[in-house]
Order: sequence, then structure tokens, then C-alpha cells
Amino acid sequence: MPADKLGRYMRSPEFLKRANEAVAEAVRDLESCGIRPVYLDRKTGRIVGGSEDVLRENGSCEERLTSGRSQNA
Repeated sequence: MPADKLGRYMRSPEFLKRANEAVAEAVRDLESCGIRPVYLDRKTGRIVGGSEDVLRENGSCEERLTSGRSQNA
């Protein structure tokens, strides 16, 4: 696809609709696995929708890595 055609498509309402649907599906998939999505508010630069405790409750990567190690290590 030529760059100008791709650019026009990416600015179209159809692209926005498909992108929003893809994000909504990804969020549903995360939530079905017990993972609570966290978002970055672009206007404020703050993280919205979670805290360190919430991430640990939902099995963050850090939690999984440390739980597999020996207690004596």
C-alpha cells in the first residue's frame, strides 16, 4: 500500500473504529485472565487504573519471577 494511501486510511473513521475495537478486545482478554489493565493518561502523564498492590494481586511478571526462586536464595 503506498504511503499516501496508508496515511489517508490511518486518518479515516474506519481505522479509528477498528483500532478501538482491537483495544477493547485486548482489554477483555486481559481481564478474562485476571489482569487489570493500567492506562497512561496522556494529558496528565499519570498512570490510571492500578497501583503496585493491584499489579501484584494480578500476577505481575515480578511476582512470577520471584515466586519461582528458592526461599534460601
